[in-house]
Amino acid sequence: MTHQGRPWLTALTGFIALLMGFCEFYTYKIGWHPFSNPWNRVRLLHVEDIPMVLAAGAATFIVLTLLLRLLEKIPPISEKEGPGGSPLDAPFALIAAFLFLAWMPFFLVFYPGTGMNDTTDIMRAGIWAAGQHTFIYCMAVYGPTELSKELTGSASYGLAFISVVQMFLFACAISYTLSWVYRKTGRMWLSWGLALYYGFLPMIVNMSFSNVKDVPFSAVILLWVPLMTSFVSGYKENAWESNKYLYALAGIGMMMLRNNGIFVFIPMMLSIIILIKHVRMKVLLTSLVMIVISITPDIVIKETLDLPQLFQERVGIPLQQYSRTVAVGAPLTKAEENYTIRMMMPEQIKTWYDPFTADLIKWNSNFDFYYFNNYPDEFWKAWKSLGERNKETYVEAWLFATYGYWAFPAPDEMTQSRFGWAFSENDLKNGLAPQHNNAYHTATILKFFDPKTQENLGTYLWDHSRYLGAGTCLWITLCIGLLLFRRRQYTRFLVLLPSCLLWGTLMIAAPAAFVFRYVYFFPLCMPLFLLLPFLPEGRYSRMHWRADTETIPMEPMRNTIHDEKAVFPEPRDRSGDGYTHWKD
Repeated sequence: MTHQGRPWLTALTGFIALLMGFCEFYTYKIGWHPFSNPWNRVRLLHVEDIPMVLAAGAATFIVLTLLLRLLEKIPPISEKEGPGGSPLDAPFALIAAFLFLAWMPFFLVFYPGTGMNDTTDIMRAGIWAAGQHTFIYCMAVYGPTELSKELTGSASYGLAFISVVQMFLFACAISYTLSWVYRKTGRMWLSWGLALYYGFLPMIVNMSFSNVKDVPFSAVILLWVPLMTSFVSGYKENAWESNKYLYALAGIGMMMLRNNGIFVFIPMMLSIIILIKHVRMKVLLTSLVMIVISITPDIVIKETLDLPQLFQERVGIPLQQYSRTVAVGAPLTKAEENYTIRMMMPEQIKTWYDPFTADLIKWNSNFDFYYFNNYPDEFWKAWKSLGERNKETYVEAWLFATYGYWAFPAPDEMTQSRFGWAFSENDLKNGLAPQHNNAYHTATILKFFDPKTQENLGTYLWDHSRYLGAGTCLWITLCIGLLLFRRRQYTRFLVLLPSCLLWGTLMIAAPAAFVFRYVYFFPLCMPLFLLLPFLPEGRYSRMHWRADTETIPMEPMRNTIHDEKAVFPEPRDRSGDGYTHWKD
């Protein structure tokens, strides 16, 4: 079961298997779609669980090792000369049109589009919503809907416009990626096979016209797959010159569409700087300009309008840890008790605490919103003091608060995983009720089909918009990473890194355990992740660590009796191709 010459890989596989075993056992213990009771009081972690976790980890290690050995034997897709040119060349336009038309009937069923209460909040608040959402997305929603109200008296036309534009851009991002696949494999059937997945998978169809910022953000994350694969696989000598505009688009989009995007972009930037040596300064300067462009609008707006991001939105997990400790009846010091009473009465915390979401506390009418957000130091002081005596409770609260993102094996979460409520005129005027975020209702403003056809199409999409759980997707992604390591494609793990880093930000600051829209990038990227270990390797993709590199003294070799031209046929300067070369 060991990896010859690479004990670190055996250890890494064992570590991943142990974590998976932990998740398997506690997923079985908690359940797929658990209710708040009894977990808002009952302890989760017990010493007697350790043998079961170890057994699950050992079994997972055996299965994982055997599976990776089997997959390792599959040869990569053979090199085949592609058509060359840009991914914007054929079949880009044809695939984009196919996707757009495949999604259109379902959009018409849910005209003028779907979304959630955040969507209508932005429509009504406009720029003032930038305290919670990114400025660019606020303007993208507020601008067209406000103009529509001014011109027609209804925001529905503006929302329909936003939905159609999003569908178009969503189709273009996917089509660009599939056209890139064609150029790197030379196989048109592969690109069209993937197009069928993106065109007809109900979850992705539903995403295409769901007006939530996670959809365009996930499309941007998809673009990082061809971007990073081009950098690490050496398909072109001038990888930076060929991809610098895509890098700018993907990087700025990542940072401007979600608040956690910059925490993913910076590690990716550093990875590229380390990987590509001769253009490091270009990458660094370009990236710094991108960061300034991305963060300046939000900083200016928030400072000008005094709209700092709400403290309660940044501390979902610490608030859950504190609330759980109070809810289970842990003793409080006088200072902790005074703070708790000021924040929210302990009895109210015990009544409203839900282990899987902080929303029932932080948006509760009994929660002192003003005090909590304006005196964050007081919270951190009480949180630290209480946590020092209740470490196990804090760990349990963290596991519950992030449960949906590590549960394995499990289906997708029921909360905000699909959006099937078509906005009505009442919703657009008065705001969508939060309970409708996860509800089903077809179009009422304008109907394009007879009632039976509309209901059949709507019900089909709603019932089948399901996917693997966030945790399941994460563990599959890490297993793909192990397969890349086994095949000595070490740098290709960087293709998986954006998704892994985004998952990591959720484990640090997830506001709720079951919100699948936060990981919409998994359904988009998963087929390409599965394909990644078998893509043609390119000239430099099979790189080794220094420990695996054989060093050959150059001068003695040149002084042998062999003809120099025979040893070094057609030497050429590789200093400008941008890659660190390793002996394979």
